[in-house]
Parts: sequence; C-alpha cells; structure tokens
Amino acid sequence: MTKLKALAPLAEELKQNPRLRLGLVVIVALIAIYQIAGISQWRDSMAADYALQQERLLRVRGISREDGWAQRAADAASMRKALQAEISDANSVGLAQATFQGWLSGLVRSTGKPMQITMGAPVKLPGQDGYWKIPAQLAGNVSVREAMELIRQVESRKELVTVDSIELNNDQYPRASLALATYYHVAQ
Repeated sequence: MTKLKALAPLAEELKQNPRLRLGLVVIVALIAIYQIAGISQWRDSMAADYALQQERLLRVRGISREDGWAQRAADAASMRKALQAEISDANSVGLAQATFQGWLSGLVRSTGKPMQITMGAPVKLPGQDGYWKIPAQLAGNVSVREAMELIRQVESRKELVTVDSIELNNDQYPRASLALATYYHVAQ
C-alpha cells in the first residue's frame, strides 16, 4: 500500500502535465521500436542460418547420391596401409631418434662433405596414438647438384622421410640446408 501511495503524486503529475505524458509515450514508443528492430535482426539472422543449413543439407544429399563410396573407402584403407608400412616401429622415442640420426650420419658420410646434423625434438602426432614425428636439419657446403643427390637418396629411402624445406645458396660458397622429418610408431 505504501508503494501505491508513493506513486500517487506521479500519477497526479501525469494527469496535469501533457508534456510529461507525451514524453512518456515517446519513450515507450522508442523502446517498442528498438525491441521490434532487435527481433527483426534476430529473425534475419535465424533465416540466414536456416538457409545455410539447408544448403549444407542439399550438398550432403548430393554427395551421398554419388557412386563409388565403397571403392573410395577401400582405396583410402589401402593407402593408409601402404603409408603405415613405410613407418618404422621403435621401442622408444629416443631409439627412433637415434636410428634416424644414424641413417642421416651414413647419408652425410656418403657425400664425403662435412655437413651438420641437428636433431629436433620429437613431436607426438595429435590424434595418432603412438606415432611420432622426428625432425632433423642437414646443413653444409654442398653444390646444388650434390644437394639434389641428397634429396634423391632421402626420397628413395624405404622408410618414410619427408623433405619439409630446402634452402640452396649457389654463390661463391654453395650451401644447402634441408629440413627433414621421419615418422615412427612407438610401442607404448
């Protein structure tokens, strides 16, 4: 009851002051317009999202009607099996790193040139239990022709080795730098 008594002077002021009534009506109208505009924007956003979802659904339906999914799955499985055959097994990450470093040392010895081998920190492959990437860097004063021979030997290795980057300088003092990586499956 006391709250109603407190509002009585305000109600009386509204009755007697037409500008106050008009101002109050304008404020209520502005709030209503703002709310309607917000609802309209929300509706537009929902309509755009619905159209996007419809487009995705149509694409998925179109793809599902394509022939050859069984063949693609079989091809992907055989490619995965072939790739896994190129990845060696190791009892530990340290042993995998040492094996790769030993192979790189033999590769460098075969060139007859002094080259630096820098082993990177092994990286566990996310989402691939037991699989590790072993990075390394080879750098030395070798000609472009000798560097290409190194790359050929890397690519012809039975086990998977990737050449991540190559830097060749063929000026007065030719230099090559190769960023390599191999992959191992480490039993856990």
